[in-house]
Amino acid sequence: MSITQLPNTIFRLSGDNVKSWLDGIVTCTMPSPISFGALLTPQGKIIADFMLVDEDVNSLWLDTPTKFADNLEKRLKMFRLREKITIERTPLNSYAVFGEQAETSPFGHDDPRHPTLGKRMIISTNTKPTASLEDYNMHRLSLGVVDSLFDFETAKVFPADVNMDLMSGVDYQKGCFVGQEVTSRMKRMTTAKKRARGFICGGGAKVGDEITAGGRVIGTVMSAQGNMGMAMIRLDRWKAATKRAALGGTDVQIMGAPDGSE
Repeated sequence: MSITQLPNTIFRLSGDNVKSWLDGIVTCTMPSPISFGALLTPQGKIIADFMLVDEDVNSLWLDTPTKFADNLEKRLKMFRLREKITIERTPLNSYAVFGEQAETSPFGHDDPRHPTLGKRMIISTNTKPTASLEDYNMHRLSLGVVDSLFDFETAKVFPADVNMDLMSGVDYQKGCFVGQEVTSRMKRMTTAKKRARGFICGGGAKVGDEITAGGRVIGTVMSAQGNMGMAMIRLDRWKAATKRAALGGTDVQIMGAPDGSE
């Protein structure tokens, strides 16, 4: 079992109506005890994704990559309007627990994005990591799990692009949330044309590199480490390809299926 400290910011949201208020603006349902979700732009793109963790009936923790924290805090306070909701940063720390025996650890909550991704912990004390952030990145890449910490920036992608709908990150049954109209219309009226997909190659990939098949571009690298990475793949082109995918002349194994399913 390995433990990695994540470069995340933990917000505490509290108030009598905090859960019903938050439920009306984010993509997921409220945590029981943990949920994965996002706040979207009105146009349906991800401002920030996060974990929501129950604290008590009138408060919860919001765990998000620090690179999103300023923009997310600004947007949450804007949506607060006259609600008596407190939004405050905390000194708490975020950890990922992963690897062998992580699923049976009594600490933390199961990461809702993937059954073998591991657990997430929010604690007040500094725990000495037993693994590096790079170790955790290789673990999640081996599972083909998209993670905003490594793979994308704010307001660049739609939830379906980065598989949030396949990772329990969007509740289409809950009713309204910011960006819901666009997100729901995309689900109802179209099949996914592109999705983030993990890949394995001979190494040397970098952000922006193109993955091709038969001379046609089928994807673009979003992040890479070692011989693995994440790429945004055009599913129709991948499905139609008659030759193997390649990156810089080296064969590439793309995870998942061309039909958009996992």
